[in-house]
Amino acid sequence: MKVIASPRATEYVLARGGRLYVWARSTACCGGTRFIEASTDAPADADRFTVIPARDFELLVRAAGPDGLPDELHVELGGIRRHRVRAYWNGCAYLV
Repeated sequence: MKVIASPRATEYVLARGGRLYVWARSTACCGGTRFIEASTDAPADADRFTVIPARDFELLVRAAGPDGLPDELHVELGGIRRHRVRAYWNGCAYLV
């Protein structure tokens, strides 16, 4: 899996411990759409995540069922007043 992280997102993750968790939401909406979540805080099921080599920080990803892992994972920093890290699974913010 290729990891593409913006410099701002990398700086944000490093300032919060250097670890990023990424997963597809377990609940679906809108015909099976599952949104991608990203957090520097460990989720309750952190033991189900796989460590993926990333250049500047530790990346932990939970495979999305039979679809597995993405070919590319893009990591960006969003928000104006309250910054938050966002991940895009093969360029998308959701899985169908």
